[in-house]
Amino acid sequence: MERMSMSRLHGVALWAVLTMLLPAHGSSTTKAAPAEKKVDLKQHPTGGKTPIPISVGLYITNFVAIDETRETFEFSGYLTAKWRDPRLVLPPEEAEQNKTRTFRLEDLWVPSIESVNTISHKTGQQYLAADPRGVVTYIERFDSTLSNNYDFRKFPFDTQILRFEFHPFLPLDSEIRFAPRDLPSSGISQDKNTQLAAWKVRDLNYTVDKIGGELHLPSADEAVFQVVVTRRSGFYVWKIFLPLLMLTMIPAVVFWIDVEMFDWLLKIPMTMLLSMVAFEFTISRDLPRIGYITFLDAVFLASFSFCFLCIFEILAVFLMQKRGRRDLAVKLHRVGRWAYPTAYVGAILLLAVVFLAR
Repeated sequence: MERMSMSRLHGVALWAVLTMLLPAHGSSTTKAAPAEKKVDLKQHPTGGKTPIPISVGLYITNFVAIDETRETFEFSGYLTAKWRDPRLVLPPEEAEQNKTRTFRLEDLWVPSIESVNTISHKTGQQYLAADPRGVVTYIERFDSTLSNNYDFRKFPFDTQILRFEFHPFLPLDSEIRFAPRDLPSSGISQDKNTQLAAWKVRDLNYTVDKIGGELHLPSADEAVFQVVVTRRSGFYVWKIFLPLLMLTMIPAVVFWIDVEMFDWLLKIPMTMLLSMVAFEFTISRDLPRIGYITFLDAVFLASFSFCFLCIFEILAVFLMQKRGRRDLAVKLHRVGRWAYPTAYVGAILLLAVVFLAR
């Protein structure tokens, strides 16, 4: 009996110890460690709180066309953008390997940038990578057609600026900032494909401006690449200006014909006037259709005017000699031998100063 009592006592003691230990052990196993929060690389690096500086670069490899009548230009090249994403910085032990990681566009935050004056844009190959410091590089091969405002007042001796304008999509100052300088990769290829028969490509400039918001859109940065091109004017000099000059100077021969020969005198400027009209209609389809006068338009108007004035001079001297004032008519007619060409050349020089010297 005593031995059984002792066994029972030991059993009760063991049960009490297990009862005290089991809850403590169970609570330690069921309490999970706090899980580490996963970073979403597709979201803005700062959550939109501070803007990310974006550096952009444009390298032109081919100029396809500059269309003055449609006010467009078409070219191909590479577009580069760089920014720093602190979430992609590697630890020191991994950074020493200088390993570059590539990404897909759908796996990483990429600034939403668009060209506001683009008519059509075709994207070729794309490249997205980050270095150990978290600097992300995006490169895109593209073919693009853009609209542009041209100033043809000096046509055909004009210089044009082709603008490639970058804006943030739905402009938000909290998202991105364009860097004040473009990337070193910006430039124009020296290959023959970047040159056009009618234009000479001179320079590529980069500026950053602040644009005001429209309607409900806030203000934002604007990055602009400007390509300076100069028209090759040789075609117009030899094909238009020189023939027009010859047509206008032919009526000067009437001042060497007697004032009595009214029929012959009148035929020459009238024929030249009709020839100028036909000449202008022939070349008009290749000229820019604009609502203001260019230098070429002014030269055409001056040429028409001198032929027209020549007809009035012929009529005046003919009527003077018919009314018995032949001496005065002959004297006035002879003055036109030097006055007509001198006045015409002077008018052309004056137009050149007014239109081209600005």
